[in-house]
Amino acid sequence: MLRSGTLERDQRASAIRFYVRSATANLDCPAEQPTLVTIGPATPLTRGTNNKVQDLTATYLQSDYTTTAGWWGRRHELLAGVDIAREEFHNDSLALPSGVTLDKNTPRATLGNPDDGTRVDESRRQKVLNRNFVARALGVYGQDLVEVAPHWKLLGGLRWDRFSGHYTSPATTAADGTVTPQIERSRTDSLWSQRFGVLWQPDDRSTYYASYGTSFNTSGELYNYDAPGVKAPPEKSRNIEAGARLDLFEGWLSARGALFHSTKYHERNRDSPTGQPIENYLLSGRRHATRVEIDVAGRITRVWEAFVSYAWIPSARIDEAAPNGTITGEQVGDRPSLTPRHSGSIFTTYQLTPEVRLGAGLNARSSQTPNRNPAGIVASGFATVDLLAEYAVTPAVMFKLNVVNVADRLVADSLYTAHYIPGQARTVYLTLTVRF
Repeated sequence: MLRSGTLERDQRASAIRFYVRSATANLDCPAEQPTLVTIGPATPLTRGTNNKVQDLTATYLQSDYTTTAGWWGRRHELLAGVDIAREEFHNDSLALPSGVTLDKNTPRATLGNPDDGTRVDESRRQKVLNRNFVARALGVYGQDLVEVAPHWKLLGGLRWDRFSGHYTSPATTAADGTVTPQIERSRTDSLWSQRFGVLWQPDDRSTYYASYGTSFNTSGELYNYDAPGVKAPPEKSRNIEAGARLDLFEGWLSARGALFHSTKYHERNRDSPTGQPIENYLLSGRRHATRVEIDVAGRITRVWEAFVSYAWIPSARIDEAAPNGTITGEQVGDRPSLTPRHSGSIFTTYQLTPEVRLGAGLNARSSQTPNRNPAGIVASGFATVDLLAEYAVTPAVMFKLNVVNVADRLVADSLYTAHYIPGQARTVYLTLTVRF
């Protein structure tokens, strides 16, 4: 399979923050930072600039080969393949010409009046190449699933990856004439990953398994190399999994359950063997999480279907971290950020007539903490409701109506250090499907 494409992104946005006074700046704002007690409609806000103008050109080539063999009296199911990737990323900064000012903070927005009508002309900014990153990856893998005894199979797999990245930041000249020379940084990593497993299939309707696998994560995942990061070897992870898949009630119900224990070790931390300033990141971090997943899908009656998915992370912990957690914000013993204990969904549909099908669902997630925030900052759990209606005009023509987040609940979906991205607001989709 060969796939190639280009993605162009031009985002002109503001990062909203509390307006905070310092010793020398923002002297017109309140002396005390807002707290959960003092925050209110009059709390002032400031709009920063968070513009992203980026282009990504990517080409991927993947080829798989599968076959069976009868070596040594055993049936082998063999898989081998190779994948190749090249990605080139351009990042532009946006600069204002001399004498041009774009003021997003006059008048000053407040928490009670965030949309105060302020507008700026973003087209006046000029694009300047900020960095270029070229990534090349090669992966070669093989896997063998062999039947060692009736109802028992063993799985073994091996993969080799080579990743290389080349980062360039062009030379720049400041308004005062100061010249920053061009920066170039490169890194290449080659690693092996392993996968092992055992399957027990006592009959055609049940499968039980256990598996062990390793993986890694290189520097440069954000198309960027800083000086310490370019020296850091890949992080490593391992995952242990056990589970089962069952077909019950003569195929009316399918259930899957799995238990995972994942450990990320050799995690990059912003500590340095010689102290400050940071010369290179150490692979000194370690964290783990234990997760339970359950999926159930089936028919309650011939016209009534339901699907339930649930994930529970009862145990998650930072085992090793940078000294005192002063930079990462996560200390030994903490529950990792962005790790809710409970999440899941349920959706059910009912075939009202041969032409009409109705459905409803619930999506839920428990509370979680953002990354690098002090204790007590928590994004509340939430639940949203979705609706579905389908009408089949003919077997080949169908209308589908989806309503996402019917109650239009404001929820915190993606969490960052100083802000969050709201979840999808109430959205209505009407889709026409024609088969021919």
